Amino acid sequence: MSFDPVYIGKNVKIGKNVKFGMNVVLYDNVEIGDNTCLSHNCIIGDSDMKFFKDPEYVVKKTILGNNCFIRPFTMISQDVIIGDNFQCGDKVMMRSGTKIGNNCSVGTMSDLQGNLKIGNFVRFHSNVHIGMLTEIEDYVWIYPFVVVTNDPCPPMGVLRGVRIREFAQIGAHSVIMPGIEIGKNCFIGGGSSVTKDVPEERVYFGNPAKDFCSVTELRDTNDKQFLPWKDHLKEFRGLPWQNK
Repeated sequence: MSFDPVYIGKNVKIGKNVKFGMNVVLYDNVEIGDNTCLSHNCIIGDSDMKFFKDPEYVVKKTILGNNCFIRPFTMISQDVIIGDNFQCGDKVMMRSGTKIGNNCSVGTMSDLQGNLKIGNFVRFHSNVHIGMLTEIEDYVWIYPFVVVTNDPCPPMGVLRGVRIREFAQIGAHSVIMPGIEIGKNCFIGGGSSVTKDVPEERVYFGNPAKDFCSVTELRDTNDKQFLPWKDHLKEFRGLPWQNK
């Protein structure tokens, strides 16, 4: 392990074979799992304003699992729990109350706004914005510049979280409106504005997004069925059914 020049707060727990880049900050009550790497200028366990105003304020615990890789300039707030084998791109922002399962990835410049529940094997590409109270189940893929919203009557702040069911895919530049549920195995085409619930195994696209067909009717460039993707993607890094 290398600790210099790393700032380490109180009650910090660091596992085996952890590596740090330059200028890493670990605030109070951070736990880092084994074989995790924090690249330069990362901040883990960042506190909210109460920390600076109230001398009695206790910083909540922040946990990074084993075998994580956190790329440069990422900021993870206090009260975030991340499972094993997580990795992220540069300049990711992750707010308090976020819980992420195992084997997930978050792309460069993504913004996770807190109080989120994210399952296992979830993949965000770059520049994804996830609004507070969103719930995302296992194996969801979200492509670049997707925005998941949560305020139906801004700026009133009465939030309604989006729910995205397992194996769904959200195409690039799509916007998901507050309170929407996207069903299992759905495919949302790029550039869509989703304004109503999407039943499972349906293709929706457009502005506003409309029902196009069953996912089983889509064909790839070789005129072969490719969705639901679990049934067709057999060789991709880390999938638990790979090579079975």
